[in-house]
Amino acid sequence: MLPVLKTKRLLLRPLQTGDADAIATLGGRDFEVARWLTGCSWPYQDGEAEEYVAKTLAAEPMEAEAVFAITLGGVFVGVIAIEAPGDLAEEPECPTLGYWLGRPFQGFGYADEAVEAILGWAFRTHDCQAIAARAFEDNVASRGLLRKHGFKPACKTMRFAKPLDRDVSCIVVRLERAAFDRRRAAA
Repeated sequence: MLPVLKTKRLLLRPLQTGDADAIATLGGRDFEVARWLTGCSWPYQDGEAEEYVAKTLAAEPMEAEAVFAITLGGVFVGVIAIEAPGDLAEEPECPTLGYWLGRPFQGFGYADEAVEAILGWAFRTHDCQAIAARAFEDNVASRGLLRKHGFKPACKTMRFAKPLDRDVSCIVVRLERAAFDRRRAAA
């Protein structure tokens, strides 16, 4: 069972069946969000969010993907997840961070808060030496957020993006536990 993580303004809670509508509306049906993801279809396919939620809830989060709803005052604003080690061939020993926010909730620092909360949880839970992430090379906002949290470039890779129907260049980044601990101690 996943915990509930609290930040100054947010509650990160385990995904629930009822989140499918918000996932479809804020993510799947908004191309400006979906275009930065690799796994959702474009145009959005009816029932895709329900399938994603059902698959997520049926899986063991520590062996597959630990998915949290990002909520603000009880309102669903996005998703943040830690994929178990093995998701990235370039960093197979590292859990992998992924996240997205609906467009109405971007630009307010919510992703920053959610990332900080989930990194602490992921380092404790996975007892790992590093966490990896990947972002499209041209996703300046996501790469900047990862850099702010201490992630350093590790390599480039190509990944097929279903919404774009093509391979995209991605930057794989890595955050060392020692760097995360130093940054938290200084804060």
